[in-house]
Amino acid sequence: MAIFGKTDTQGQVSAGDRPLGSSPSDLASSQTVIGPKARFQGEISGEEDVLIQGRLEGNARVERKVTVAASGEVRGDLDARSVVVAGRVHGQIRAAERAELLATATVEGNVNAPKVVIAEGAQLQGSVAMSVPQTVGAAPQKSATE
Repeated sequence: MAIFGKTDTQGQVSAGDRPLGSSPSDLASSQTVIGPKARFQGEISGEEDVLIQGRLEGNARVERKVTVAASGEVRGDLDARSVVVAGRVHGQIRAAERAELLATATVEGNVNAPKVVIAEGAQLQGSVAMSVPQTVGAAPQKSATE
């Protein structure tokens, strides 16, 4: 078995143990996971996907995708290229490309993305603004009504 990028007894490195950037598929498969029994307090930022199965008390600002699993709960804002929610979010959602609320989602806060998908059964207590794409982590644009 390969550990920390070391070769195993057959001289092969397993795909999950290769240093990041050693192949094009590594970026596509890199992901930070907050497990179903974990509770994280603070801000998450980075350039890889984030999967929240447990509880996050703080903001997530990532360059790629944030997924809140059905068992996940976020008390804070989510800023990413795309956001998929199946669990609970108590905060603002800002996606540069797409936001999707699955049937089991409960969101208390505003959703701002150029493309928004809300499945039948999803609960949203807030507003939806379909805006032009902006860079991830940038301050949201003020609307003419504010």
